[in-house]
Amino acid sequence: MLRDRHARRRLIAFAILVASCVVMLVVSGSAPVQELRRGVKFAIAPVQDTLSDGTRSVTSVLDAFSEVDTLRRENQDLRLAVDVLEDQVATLEALKSENDRLNKLLKTKNNLRFETIAARISTRQASQFERVVTLDRGSEADIIDGAPVVSEGGALVGRVTDVGEGWAEVTLINDTSSLVAGRDDRTEATGNVVGRLAAPLAMEEIPRTDKVSINDRIVTLGAKIGKRFRSVYPQGIPIGRVVDVLEEPGDVVKTALIQPEADLDHIEYVLVLQRGEFTPPKRVEDEDEAAAAE
Repeated sequence: MLRDRHARRRLIAFAILVASCVVMLVVSGSAPVQELRRGVKFAIAPVQDTLSDGTRSVTSVLDAFSEVDTLRRENQDLRLAVDVLEDQVATLEALKSENDRLNKLLKTKNNLRFETIAARISTRQASQFERVVTLDRGSEADIIDGAPVVSEGGALVGRVTDVGEGWAEVTLINDTSSLVAGRDDRTEATGNVVGRLAAPLAMEEIPRTDKVSINDRIVTLGAKIGKRFRSVYPQGIPIGRVVDVLEEPGDVVKTALIQPEADLDHIEYVLVLQRGEFTPPKRVEDEDEAAAAE
């Protein structure tokens, strides 16, 4: 009996659902229902627009984040490229600088009627007592003890004081043990040029009556006494320029302070003189002036 009652309820509910669907299909096309649908659509339109705008805004923000990340990666790539280019430029500048020095060294070599040996300074010893450098060539290149050493521009640097296989030690002219007989290239005044470490060289024992002026060029005297004594330095090698003249009233001699022509603290390449005749080299500045005059 209960089973029949449940069956009747299900049948009645199904009949009501079918009837409702039929009614909705009949009235859905009527004017009132159409008006109602348009009203509901009009009412929810702002909500739809707002949701649509919000969706577009979220999408724009996500696109912006993606673009910023892309730009950041591109910026990093550009920085890496710039660093590589800067390294290449620095390398090219260093090569150009070294090539210029070697060309200058070759010009000086061509102006010397000497057997010369080109060498590079490998180490420096600068203390409160000495100024010494070591070359990367030695006895295997026929460098001999006592040989004069000049810069890439032809100015006096010092002389070899010790030599071995693959190395040679050079005492610079600003070392306190250095002594070079010098001559004023303009007035022929003579004196002994001694080293004073970081201070300018001093040309001492100049007779008071001899004329020496600021900017005079001092060169090696290249003294030779008889057949047994001869200076280790050939005549006419540039030493430097006079920057001051010191003389006291009553003294029979005076002293000239000299700025070395060679950059003793930064020179990298040198020429070691061996045997032959020396012709004073033209300075690069003089060659440039002559070329400009032409």
